[in-house]
Amino acid sequence: MNPKKTQTSPKQVYLPVRQAFHVRTRLIDIQEGDSFTALLNEQEARDHGINSMDKISLIYEGEEIVVDADLSHSYIKRGEVGILKDVVQKYKIEAGKMVAVAFTSNSSLSVEALKKALKGVKLNEKETFSIMKDIATNRFTDTLTTYYSALGFFYPATDHELYIMAKAMAQTGEMLHFPGVVADKHCMWGVPGNETTMIMIPLLTSLGIKMPKTFSKAITTPAATGECVSVLMDISFSKKQIEELVRKHNTCLVWGGGLDLAPADEKLIKAAYPLSMQSYSRTIVSIMAKKYAMGINHSLIDIPMGPTAKVPDMKTANKLKKQFIYVGQKLWMKVHVEITDAIEPIGAGIGAILQVREVLRVLQQHELRPMDLQNKALFLAARIIELVGMAKGKAADELALKTLKSGKAWGKMQEIIKAQHGNPNIKSEQLELAKIKKEIKAEKDGRVKSIDMKVLNVVARTLGAPIDLKAWLYLRKKTGDAVKKWDIIYVLYASEEPKIKMAIEYLDQKKMYEIR
Repeated sequence: MNPKKTQTSPKQVYLPVRQAFHVRTRLIDIQEGDSFTALLNEQEARDHGINSMDKISLIYEGEEIVVDADLSHSYIKRGEVGILKDVVQKYKIEAGKMVAVAFTSNSSLSVEALKKALKGVKLNEKETFSIMKDIATNRFTDTLTTYYSALGFFYPATDHELYIMAKAMAQTGEMLHFPGVVADKHCMWGVPGNETTMIMIPLLTSLGIKMPKTFSKAITTPAATGECVSVLMDISFSKKQIEELVRKHNTCLVWGGGLDLAPADEKLIKAAYPLSMQSYSRTIVSIMAKKYAMGINHSLIDIPMGPTAKVPDMKTANKLKKQFIYVGQKLWMKVHVEITDAIEPIGAGIGAILQVREVLRVLQQHELRPMDLQNKALFLAARIIELVGMAKGKAADELALKTLKSGKAWGKMQEIIKAQHGNPNIKSEQLELAKIKKEIKAEKDGRVKSIDMKVLNVVARTLGAPIDLKAWLYLRKKTGDAVKKWDIIYVLYASEEPKIKMAIEYLDQKKMYEIR
């Protein structure tokens, strides 16, 4: 039986445990960033047993919205509720509307299931679903969500557990369906600079392959696809708008967080972000849940492997490959996994704007395009061409190269940019770069033996990436290049001088380049 037919809607209204009261909405022009908070009058909240940071239910036009309560002594009056911008934007709330407010809580099943999981007890499908649903609907506190996020580091999941977690994560949110072959490519914990997606999507969709693409925010890298795409075009669209984009253009490049695709994933990502860490099991679940929710039935997974990459050795890579294929098959997907070399960053630009500049140069066949980025994008594009049965072997490689060189891929990217409200005539040199920079020079003659990508990631985040799209590094020298003392080996860029200083202080303790 196709598991997609068992979907349960996440919008079922829970009965609150205390009696509701009614207030009018007041819109507050404050945005916390993926946090759902509502302001209540302090005395009115106390009268109904609600304290600061309790979970409360707002029943707005028949839909339940669970938010964190915050209290105001005088700013919010009795009879009104202040709705912050994050909630307003997601649920399209209007001012002056009546809403019911009540204290609420997570289900007892989910809390008991989490307790079992913390003791190392394996959860069944119903228990896993209850946790994912309470995370997705904001019933779990940040603390409980963090506990669940961290479990993957302490208790390795079986292949079957990964499947039921991915299935539950997808089915507690929106599910999209597209007819025919629907393909996708995903890089697991990408190498810095490795923005192949923005090259592959226009190339492959110009050949008629359907590829709706959603993405999350970067966790462990200076810039993921989401940050890069946002440099060129809008990324926030409704389900209906996404379906229209795919119908007209065979693709979309959109943020999944605003769509309620696997909504628990966004909250788990938020829990993982401060430490820039995510377990292998949570990563597999996150990736496959998004594919399943998006209606993908042909998926290429890229696992970069290298000594300072997130996947350090072939044993780990092969285990992950097996797990991806197992979960994909259980979710009715045809999955192909490529284990690729990750001994150094791809391209020379690290950070959203520089990575986009290099993407544009590849698509536009600029003379300064990074050939390592072009070659990897072409290799992976050819594997998808094979996966969907369009061509095989050398013929697939030749078709990918021909499509890029002919300008067909760039023409398709211009079409996508225009459809998503960007400037289709953008040139790589037009992208605005950060003004403050620091050149790092070689301390001796020699040759670049290695570049530590873990150190590079920390430096980039210190400079402000991925939040600051202009924060980045430019690598003047790559592995194998000869250098002389005082040669510039890389350049740091930031929007603020203190961030440059912090990065230099870190680099005094950790070396990003090994020169011998």
